Amino acid sequence: MRWLFKAKIITSMRIMSSMRESITKRQRLFPQIKLKNLKFLILREGHSGLRQFDLSGKAAFWGLIALLILTPIVFYFGSQLLLETAYAHRVAKLRKDNATLHRLVERFEDRITVLQREVEALSETDQDLRVHAQMPDINPGIRQVGIGGTMVEVRTDMDYLLPSSDVSLASITERLDALYRSVKLEQLSYEGIRDSLKNDLARLRSTPSLLPVQNGKLTSGFGLRRDPYTQKYDFHRGQDIKVRTGTPVFATANGKVVAARWDSNMGLYVKIDHGNGFRTLYGHLRRIGVLEGQLIERGDRIGESGNTGRSTNPHLHYEVRLYRQSQNPINFY
Repeated sequence: MRWLFKAKIITSMRIMSSMRESITKRQRLFPQIKLKNLKFLILREGHSGLRQFDLSGKAAFWGLIALLILTPIVFYFGSQLLLETAYAHRVAKLRKDNATLHRLVERFEDRITVLQREVEALSETDQDLRVHAQMPDINPGIRQVGIGGTMVEVRTDMDYLLPSSDVSLASITERLDALYRSVKLEQLSYEGIRDSLKNDLARLRSTPSLLPVQNGKLTSGFGLRRDPYTQKYDFHRGQDIKVRTGTPVFATANGKVVAARWDSNMGLYVKIDHGNGFRTLYGHLRRIGVLEGQLIERGDRIGESGNTGRSTNPHLHYEVRLYRQSQNPINFY
């Protein structure tokens, strides 16, 4: 027993010696930090004297440790607060923008509806113009294709931004496309009406529709009559209009002078080609005022009436022919 007790004492002494050596090594590796007290001097402007504050080294040390620990915590919670504030502002702005978008879409829809009514009014005017221009109406199938036909509803991922579930971006796009097609169709239709009216106007200007002389008296009409020379019935291809010698004679339509010469039967005469198969002849003139090949317009003065050729008294012989067939001039004024 005594031997065992001595062995335990020796072992304990060895352990304590080892611990001292370990502590000595640590002290050599990590010298003890000596914390000195801190002093603060405060000089207040406008006041005499200094105020001194003492801060112990331990308090400064633990204050620094607390600062190091609290700084990340404060930074973290501060950044979270800033992020939440920024997010709240962003959400408020998005809500405001969405409300503005709702109002814009509603006004946009109202404007589309107004434009659709205006296009429908244009379509009705187009049909009326076609009636007056004696043009066939646009086929209903073609007009329906222009309007857009049946609309297929398609929803998109952005429709939740719109003011109601009855409105979709696809429907707005389809209505705009239909408006574009309708306007394009009406544009083409109006261009067709314009071209037709231009052609009609040119045709009207080239169609005899005017008395060749003023203040005249019809003495012999179109058709069978007794010839003043032979007293036999013969077909009269025009009209004889009694006027004084020298009365101005006017072209009854636009055209080109194809003859301005002397004829033993007509005397001095002028023949005008008006196009579209129409030709007019003015006979028994005293004077010719145009040249062959000359272009003239309705109402231009082409000569003066007289009593030349096979004539018994001063008058104007006037003929209208359509594709070489004599027409009654009374139907053209």
